[in-house]
Amino acid sequence: MKIIFCNKYFFLNGGTERYLYNTMNYLAARDHDIIPFSVRYANSWPSDWEDYFLPPPGDPDQAHLDNIRFSPTNIFRYIDRSTYSIEARITLNRLLKATGGADIAYLLNIYNYMSPSIIHTFRRHHIPVVMQTGDYHLLCPSYSLLRNGNPCELCVQGQYYHGLRHRCVKNHFAASLVRVAAMYIQRWIGIYKLVDAIVVPCQFMKEKLIEGGFETSKIHLLEYPVERRSGTRGTKADRGNTVWQKKNYMVYFGRISYEKGLDTLIDAFQKLNQPIDLVIIGRSYDGEEQRLKKMILPHAKHRIHFIGFQSGQALSQWIAEALFSIVPSRWYDNAPLSIYESFFQGTPVLGARIGGIPEQIQDGVTGCLFEPDVSDDLMLKMETMLANRDNLIQMGRAGQVFVKENLLIKDQTDRLTNLFETVIANYSRR
Repeated sequence: MKIIFCNKYFFLNGGTERYLYNTMNYLAARDHDIIPFSVRYANSWPSDWEDYFLPPPGDPDQAHLDNIRFSPTNIFRYIDRSTYSIEARITLNRLLKATGGADIAYLLNIYNYMSPSIIHTFRRHHIPVVMQTGDYHLLCPSYSLLRNGNPCELCVQGQYYHGLRHRCVKNHFAASLVRVAAMYIQRWIGIYKLVDAIVVPCQFMKEKLIEGGFETSKIHLLEYPVERRSGTRGTKADRGNTVWQKKNYMVYFGRISYEKGLDTLIDAFQKLNQPIDLVIIGRSYDGEEQRLKKMILPHAKHRIHFIGFQSGQALSQWIAEALFSIVPSRWYDNAPLSIYESFFQGTPVLGARIGGIPEQIQDGVTGCLFEPDVSDDLMLKMETMLANRDNLIQMGRAGQVFVKENLLIKDQTDRLTNLFETVIANYSRR
């Protein structure tokens, strides 16, 4: 099967790109023909098709909106990509001519820097389209269904003007205007109705899309798969049994951004009367790390550690040796891959009871849940988990069993290719 993967980043920016990378590599190893289409940033993974990637809205080293130095050309290109990009269609058309077409297209995060206009190009070439939704870009101008620190659903059913009224995109009027106008235009031309299937990672996301007017029959629930990282050193085998080499810390790993609720985590941790450390791993966005560091009180400064972005073996070790990981999201987090990655390493998870997170964590079995944005409840749940460290081992093992029985990349990717085959067959009949 010849599959074109479309995502605006072709480097490890977050969970979407980790899913992209693992899925592409797995399918390529099984003799599927994988063709990426992305934006040509300076740190992109090497590809035989990179000459057909789109130029970025700004300079090649400016991968995020906050870093783009806006010139008149860059402003025009950003508006073009956010709304309906002729440039993206022309560039993709060149790629399709070079590859001789494809059997199917798989679209991930294409918003703002790539443009959904490419859906029309795939239609012109008679290529069916499957879209994966990792956030709420199809429903919300700011992608997060979050406003002033609280969940917000004003725009879910198409009233996008609320996003302009509240300046929901970076608290910036012009950026909000572009995004809101783009959503109205895309809804008016019905471009997402041309998508043949939508893949969601949790039931909560499916229900929100249905509420937003998307066809139920097109929405398919496929949880994120988990791929083993090489060289995990958090455990060792001892006569067939697993001996857990846990250390005295809890860990957060993922985006360091406001919606992830790390301020709630730090506040709760500083109330905790326990001799334990907190390790925070990830890239900072919008100056969030600096804001969080200002919250740290003198008595906790030596126990809260920001260690930056980690990957591969190093990240695996940090996860595996933690007593538990924490997912303190204040937004409707759809299904953070970090939860399944923690389980895979035998580490239980303490997560906020919001979005798709309660679907992932079996409370009291593979981890615990707390009320989102309530630091006192988070602190109490931390104390509960730390009070019985033997139970943490049992929770970690239960999570590991669940992932290995249900979410290994082979099983999940086989389900994805089965969906692709069904979509292709239905498209051919039409």
